[in-house]
Amino acid sequence: MKLREPEKQILDDFEHKVTGKIAKYGNEPDFPKFENYGITRMELDDYLFDKQSILDMGGSKRSQLTIGGFITVLPVLVLSCFPDQSPVYDNGKMLATVIAVIIGLLLACFVKALLQMIIAYRVSHHKEPKMETFIKAVLFYEKRS
Repeated sequence: MKLREPEKQILDDFEHKVTGKIAKYGNEPDFPKFENYGITRMELDDYLFDKQSILDMGGSKRSQLTIGGFITVLPVLVLSCFPDQSPVYDNGKMLATVIAVIIGLLLACFVKALLQMIIAYRVSHHKEPKMETFIKAVLFYEKRS
């Protein structure tokens, strides 16, 4: 079994991509300069930290899958509270269970979509044009030979 390197996982987020590129190419003469965009390094760091915290709001993949799995199983647990002779089971136990799982999957998808909408809303309200222009210039920078 191959273990993943934690450093690669931690440094693969948006904030570290931008700061890593600045650290790597910041001394190049054609690299975007803070002064040209009317910002300081401290303002950029604060902006990136805030944006990254919004992007991380959904949690890790593991926690997202755990929550999704719990939400998927929740209707089946509710269904198990009904007695065997309940009208819920008129069409058969198997069909009722399959329908409960489908409802759970739909609920999990709804929760995931709602979370993505909240993150997109917060990111769009957090945008500052000067910062976004500088970040875009940094991310699209290619070193000339």
